[in-house]
Amino acid sequence: MRRAYDIVVIGGGVIGSSIAYNLVNDGFDGKILVIEKDPSYEFASTTLSAGGVREQFSFPENIKISQYGLSIFENFDEIMDCDGDMAHAEFKQRGYLFLATQKNWPMIRKNYEIQKGLGARVSLLSLDELVELVPHMNTDDLAGGCFGSRDGYLDPYGVLQGYIKKGKRLGVEYLYEEVTEIEVARRKIEGVTTEKGTQIQCGIVINAAGPYASVIGKMAGVDLPVEPVRKMAFVFDPKIKFDYDLPLVVDTDGLLYFRHESGKTILTGKSIPDEPSGFNFEWDRDYFMEDVWPQVAERVSTFNTAKLIRGWAGLYAMNMKDGNAIIGHLGEVGGFYGAVGFSGHGLQQSPAIGKCISELIQFGKYRTIDLSCFSFHRFETGKLVFEEEMV
Repeated sequence: MRRAYDIVVIGGGVIGSSIAYNLVNDGFDGKILVIEKDPSYEFASTTLSAGGVREQFSFPENIKISQYGLSIFENFDEIMDCDGDMAHAEFKQRGYLFLATQKNWPMIRKNYEIQKGLGARVSLLSLDELVELVPHMNTDDLAGGCFGSRDGYLDPYGVLQGYIKKGKRLGVEYLYEEVTEIEVARRKIEGVTTEKGTQIQCGIVINAAGPYASVIGKMAGVDLPVEPVRKMAFVFDPKIKFDYDLPLVVDTDGLLYFRHESGKTILTGKSIPDEPSGFNFEWDRDYFMEDVWPQVAERVSTFNTAKLIRGWAGLYAMNMKDGNAIIGHLGEVGGFYGAVGFSGHGLQQSPAIGKCISELIQFGKYRTIDLSCFSFHRFETGKLVFEEEMV
């Protein structure tokens, strides 16, 4: 390993690996090093995610980001092929279904018009159409739903490994150590140091550290409003198996979701609105039994009889200001960039973010999608960006 690189990416999850891959794939001829502290990715937000990908957002730029991502994921295995060794994203386009009561039906309809106007493959569904799509679902409290036929879910680990392998094939290097210091001189990035004392000179540092983004930010003197928040997922085995594939269903509160997992088991999760921030990887069986299971069984009565197989917890990198990504230059430090604060959307947004950060660094501006609305500068101007369809 050399001691000087043009770019150091801190964080080797799907965002950091996508950025590194896109840089070299777009023709950047400098040296790139990705530094990741967890070589097994056991606690990585990428590998612990539910893997959802959807066009159904309320903010136009989020829709455009996902549409670009879908165009990549639909061909991901071939794009990341390394001399016949294809990637394994396992993308299943079974759709996303957002359910609505009379209370949130106007919002769903409004967002549908925005999505449709940008070319999203979405449809508003009546109660009869909901039952046709998911015959076992209870619709007594519903007014309708919105279905995205292009949406679906994939294997997060397969996507991550696809980016890593292809990036390495194109010249990206990886170092599995923990960054403990960023050297800034005359308000410019000079290099980084790891916990093992490895010193690396560089002119650009990209913060892609996920839930650890604010820790990395402070090393360069930049305060980021990003905090780690636990999100739990559970897999249970229902007694009655469906002979059709479920879409990923988001219940009316926007907190609960469920979909099929392998073997017709059910993967589900429900956000806790007042969950405190912190690096908490413990999953709570009682929460499933007392909160999640009753709600999912109320929506699908046949889930009343089921066996919990497993559960886990991962971390969202929550932007505590407005819940959307922070992309581009960070603060007033020259050469310090970031792609952080995705609040659970990092995996599905990673193709577009990697492409756009590559453009910003190489050309000084965005070309594919203008992401200037997500700049760090918005916290100073007060032009915050809010997304209504959070899960």
